[in-house]
Amino acid sequence: MTIANGAGGSLSGGLVANAGSASVTNLGTIAGLNNTAILAFTDVNVTNGVGGQITSLINNAIYANHGVATIANSGTISAGGSGYAIRAETSAVVTNYIGAQISGGDTGVRASAGSVSVINYGAISGLAGNGIYAGTGGSSVFNAGTISGGTAAIQFAGSGNVLTLAPGSIITGNVLGGGSDTFQLGGSGAATFDVSALGAAAQYQGFSSFNKVNDSIWTLTGTGSFAGDIHVDGGALIVNGNIASANNLVVNAGGILGGIGTVGNTVVSGGILSPGNSIGTIAVQGSLVFTAASAYLVQVSSSASDLTNVTGAATLAGTVRVALADGTVRFNSPYTILSAATLNGSRFDSVATPTGISGSLTYSGNTVQLVLGSGLAQITGLNKNQRAVATVLDHAFNSFGSVPAAYGGIFSGNVPANLTQASGEVATGSQQATFDVMSLFVNLLTDPLAAGRDRIASTATSFQDEGTVDSYASGGRRRSGSERDAYTMITKATAAAGFDQRWQVWGAGFGGSQTTDGNAAQGSNAATSRIGGAAVGAAYRISPFTQIGFALAGGGTNFVVANGLGSGRSDLFQAGANVLHTAGAAYVSAALAYGWQDVTTNRTVAIAGADQLRAQFNANAWAGRLEGGYRFVNPWGGVGVTPYAAAQFTSFELPNYAEQAVGGTNTFALAYAAKNVTSPRSELGFRTDRSFAWSSSILTLRSRFGWAHDYNTDRSIAATFQTLPGASFVVGGAAPARDAALTSATAEMRWLNGFSLAATFEGEFSSVTSSFAGKGLARYTW
Repeated sequence: MTIANGAGGSLSGGLVANAGSASVTNLGTIAGLNNTAILAFTDVNVTNGVGGQITSLINNAIYANHGVATIANSGTISAGGSGYAIRAETSAVVTNYIGAQISGGDTGVRASAGSVSVINYGAISGLAGNGIYAGTGGSSVFNAGTISGGTAAIQFAGSGNVLTLAPGSIITGNVLGGGSDTFQLGGSGAATFDVSALGAAAQYQGFSSFNKVNDSIWTLTGTGSFAGDIHVDGGALIVNGNIASANNLVVNAGGILGGIGTVGNTVVSGGILSPGNSIGTIAVQGSLVFTAASAYLVQVSSSASDLTNVTGAATLAGTVRVALADGTVRFNSPYTILSAATLNGSRFDSVATPTGISGSLTYSGNTVQLVLGSGLAQITGLNKNQRAVATVLDHAFNSFGSVPAAYGGIFSGNVPANLTQASGEVATGSQQATFDVMSLFVNLLTDPLAAGRDRIASTATSFQDEGTVDSYASGGRRRSGSERDAYTMITKATAAAGFDQRWQVWGAGFGGSQTTDGNAAQGSNAATSRIGGAAVGAAYRISPFTQIGFALAGGGTNFVVANGLGSGRSDLFQAGANVLHTAGAAYVSAALAYGWQDVTTNRTVAIAGADQLRAQFNANAWAGRLEGGYRFVNPWGGVGVTPYAAAQFTSFELPNYAEQAVGGTNTFALAYAAKNVTSPRSELGFRTDRSFAWSSSILTLRSRFGWAHDYNTDRSIAATFQTLPGASFVVGGAAPARDAALTSATAEMRWLNGFSLAATFEGEFSSVTSSFAGKGLARYTW
C-alpha cells in the first residue's frame, strides 16, 4: 500500500495494509480515531512532513505488525490512551527532526522484539511507559533533543547498545542499559555533563564503556562512580570534575583531554593532553603514559604554565607543544610542566614551540621543566629587514626575561609578515620622493636649451649662423622664399636686439611619477612616489655670453609603500640659482637649489589590533648640477647634436622624529634617527635640436638621450622601538638601480615679441625603476 496525503488532506479511521507493507507520505492529517492510524502487516515506511499529523486516540499511531518501522518525522506523531506512537514488532528506525514531536500514551518508540535506531533532534516522550524501548541488543540512540518517559526515558535490552548525547540533549527519566552498553558524548558544539549521573545507581545505568566522539567539546563536572574504560576518540573532553573511578582513560588520535579536574590511570595514545581551561593543572591519580605519537600541549603566559601532577609513575614520549595563552611569555626562566612520583628515566622526544620562540626541556628529579627563549631571528627564510627587526626583538625579550603583553602578537599568525609590519619601511619613502623632486627642479634650472636660453649668445656669430639653435637652415639645401623671408626677419630682429635684451622672466609647472620595485633579499617593497609643483624665475644677462638667474617653487610629494605598509606626503618649497655661460658652440651651466618639506607619514600595524601610527617632521634638502657640452650641426639635415656630461648631487637632511598613535596603541611606534644622505649622480649623453620657421615664430623640437649612474642608492633609515628602549635596527627601502637610461622630448614655440612656450616629457628607466615626468614652461624676454 502506498499513500500520499498532501497538505490540507485529511484521512480518518486509519490506513490498514492487511497483507504486506505500507508506504505513506503525509503533509496533512491521518487520524486513526479509536484505531491505529497506520497499520501494516509487515513493514511501515512513513515520511511525515512539516505540519503533518498522524494521531490515534487510544491505539498506536504507527504499527509494523511483523516488520520494521522506518520513520522520518518533521511533524507530529501521537498516540493516546495506552498506545504507542511508533511500534514495531521487530526493529524501528526513526529520525525525528528539529521541532518534530513523537508522543505515546504509553511509549514513544517501541521495538518489541528488535532493536531501535533513533536520531532525535525534536521531542520523544512516553507518558506511562518509556520514551524509547528496545527489545533486543544492538540498538543506538543519538539525542540532541528531548527524551522523557514515565518508566524510563530509554530502556535497552540485551547488549551492544550505544547511547550518544549531543549538545542540546535533555533526558528526563532514567536510561537503563543492558549492563554491557556504551555511553557516548558526541555531536558538534559544546555542552556540559555531570558525571555523577553515570553509574550503577545513577540516571544512566548499565553502561560499561564511556566514549568521547565527534568534534564536540564536552566539559565534565561532578564526581563520578563509573568504573569502566573511557576513550577520547574525537573532539575534546574537559574534565573539571573527578573521574578517577574509571579503570583506564585512553586518549586516542583525534582526541584531546583537558581540564582542571582529576582523572585516573591515563594513556595518551596518539592524542593530546592539554591541562587546564587555558592555563591550569590536571591531576592524575595513578599512572600516566605518553606514546611516541602523542602530544603534551602546554599553554604558557608570563606568570604561569599548564601543569600535570601525577601521583604514580609517568612514562614520557612524544612531543611537547607550546602555545601562548594570552600573548605573554617569559624567557630564560623555567616553567614546571609535569611532576610525578617517578619518571622512570623517560624523556619527551621533542619540543614544538610557536614560530619565533625557542624551547628546551630539563629534567630535575621527577619534574619536567620548560625553558623558552625569543628566537625570531632563527626563523628560516627571513629577508634582511625581517631579520634586523627579529634580532633586536630577540635581544630585548631575552634581556628582559619576558615579552610585554602588547608584543605577544608578534609570535602569532604569519610571524615574518608581522616583522615586516613592525619594520616601519614607510619611513624610507620620503628619500626617493625628495631625490626625484630636487632632481626635476635643478634640471629645470640648468637645461641649456630651454626656451630662450640659447639666445644668450645672439651676438656671437659662431653661434648665430648655421650653427645656432636659432638657425633653421637645412644644411646646404636651397631655402624656400618664405623661409628666406622669415630667416631675414628673425635674424634682423635678433641683431637689433643684441645685448640689449638682458631680462627674462618665466613660469613653469612640473610633475612626475616614479615606481621602484622592491628587493626580495632586502625585504623592501615596491615604492611609488608622485611629485608636482609650480616655479617662477627670472634671468639676467651680465654679458653676451653669461646669464644668471634664480627661481622659487612650491608643490608637494606623496609616496606609497606597497602591501599596505604605509604612505606619506609633504608640502614643498624650493629656491634655486643658476648660471649659463657659452664659448662659441660650447656651454657650461650650473645650478644650486634648496628644498624645505613638511612631511607626514601614516601606517597601520595590525599585529595586535589595528594601531594607526603617524609621524610629522620638517626636512631640508640641497641639490646641485653642473653640465657642459658642445654643439655640432649636421650640414645635411640641419639637426643640432650636443654631446654633454653632467654631475649632480642631492643631499637630504632628515631630522630625528617619532611616530605617535592616532588610533589603537603605540606599542610598535618607532623613533627614527637623524640622517644626512647624499646621492651623487653622473650623466653622459647627447641632445638634439631641429628648428622650423613660421611667418613670425620658430618651432624647435628637441630630444635628449643619456645614461645616468647613481653612486649611492641606499634608501635605509635607523629606527628604534619607543616602548623597547635600545631596540634599534636599520630598515632598507626600495632602492633604484645604479644605472638608468634617460630620455626626453621637447617642443618649443618662440615668437618675435620675446614670448615663448615649451613642453617637455622626460623618462628614466632601469631594471627596477620606471619614472615619467613632464614640465611646461612660459618665458618672456625683453
